[in-house]
Amino acid sequence: MRSLILQGAKDITVRRSAVRLLKAQGVRPKDYLGEIRALFEGVRRTVRYTRDPYRVELLHSARRMLQLRAGDCDDMTILLGALLQSVGHQVRIVLSGPDADRPGLFSHVYPEAEYRGRWIALDATMPHPMGWAPDSPVKKIVPLRTRHTTRRGSPMNAADTEDTLGQLPTGPAADLVEAVRQSGLPARDQRVRAVWDQLRAQGLLGADPWVRQVLRRVWQSGLPPRYRPRTAARLEAALQGLGTSAGSAPGYPGPWGPAVAPAYYPGASVYVPPGRRRYRRPGYGYGYRPPYGYRPPYWNQPPAPYRPSTPYPRYHVARTR
Repeated sequence: MRSLILQGAKDITVRRSAVRLLKAQGVRPKDYLGEIRALFEGVRRTVRYTRDPYRVELLHSARRMLQLRAGDCDDMTILLGALLQSVGHQVRIVLSGPDADRPGLFSHVYPEAEYRGRWIALDATMPHPMGWAPDSPVKKIVPLRTRHTTRRGSPMNAADTEDTLGQLPTGPAADLVEAVRQSGLPARDQRVRAVWDQLRAQGLLGADPWVRQVLRRVWQSGLPPRYRPRTAARLEAALQGLGTSAGSAPGYPGPWGPAVAPAYYPGASVYVPPGRRRYRRPGYGYGYRPPYGYRPPYWNQPPAPYRPSTPYPRYHVARTR
């Protein structure tokens, strides 16, 4: 279902159908809640609930559902999720089960759309308004977030990537990835400090120079709010590849706690990244900055002892003919 939703979101036929439906409903531009409502009501009104063949589980793509106009809960979830994703809405899948003693048994599925930090249930198989969700004892949320892995199995290179299901556990690393993805970060944020301390405590800080450089730059300068899906996916894959235990951090306040840390930490054995340094080397002009990892020969060397200057003796060289 997740693959069919992501595939349908990139289909021009699905996007054209979503835009046509929004125009027919008269939804104004940038009325994002109105877009969610219009697509939800359009799927519930035009698609007939029809069960799968006897003892056969069918999953129709979003394009096939636009042609067939019939399907059960999983087909409607695929269609509605693809329509919402095609016009820029974030979607996740919710599985529900009827028996609390059997948490692995699921009998129903419906999508949820994100609007201003709140997830709205969209069950198009029931005659209920938008936001209604079944009261089930068992529920499981399947996100549609993706991370990038290469063909060689290394998550560090974003080239030749394919989508695989992965999600960081709840903690500072997951909050940091979400902030990098869209909301941005202030300078000296607690989430950056928590991830830095975890990697340093586990001896993984130097395993990936790219992660270390990103954490250092975000810590020093912050990050303005902007949509960065590729950078967030690469950072998430890198943290997962390092195997950091991002679910627990001592003293971490959480995403709704104090966000800005003090400029220094007195009495703490925590390495604070130094500020940016600019070097002036002959031949490169002012403002030249060497590549990451370069250190001059005199880096961290003790100062030379003071020696008073002494005049040089004058040598008289006799000119001989």
